[in-house]
Amino acid sequence: MRKRLTKKYDRVKNAANTTGLRREITNDFKYDKKKQKHIEFVLHNVNVSLGALVSALGRFSKVKGPDISPDGMLGGLGYIMPIKDIKNALNQMVRDLSDIQDSLGDELTNPKWGNKSKETEKILKEKEKIEEKVEDMEEDSLDIDPNDVVTSNELAIPKTASIDKESEDYLQKAVSNSLVSFYQKK
Repeated sequence: MRKRLTKKYDRVKNAANTTGLRREITNDFKYDKKKQKHIEFVLHNVNVSLGALVSALGRFSKVKGPDISPDGMLGGLGYIMPIKDIKNALNQMVRDLSDIQDSLGDELTNPKWGNKSKETEKILKEKEKIEEKVEDMEEDSLDIDPNDVVTSNELAIPKTASIDKESEDYLQKAVSNSLVSFYQKK
């Protein structure tokens, strides 16, 4: 647990140093306690979204690129992305949404609101559960293995297939040429 808190603290400290943002709330500012419900609602939805996103990233990270795509990409009809980029984007989304979650949670625990309802407590517990999932994901180190992705100029040949070097070169060239001609037509 100590390791997790340290990693989290370092990330928050670095974020604060990078942005240079500080809050300066005057003592005469009056918080409208009715507006706290909006923050609770948003935090709840962020918690749900982040939980779903962590689950999706965990599942997608276990899939080997060559098992689902011969060219290392997914999509079609103009919406084509390399698998590696999808995994990186999902990972970045988890981090960004986690930062938003932390900001909203910190705001709800701000003593200036002076209103810690049972609903707030429930949502903050929900937030902690999701944080644990995110931290577990970070510990599992879901970095992308470069061998996991087949690039567009490679051909995924099943391990059981037996093919000579000349045929393999021909197939790779044919796939490359067909991809080039396909994109030139667009």
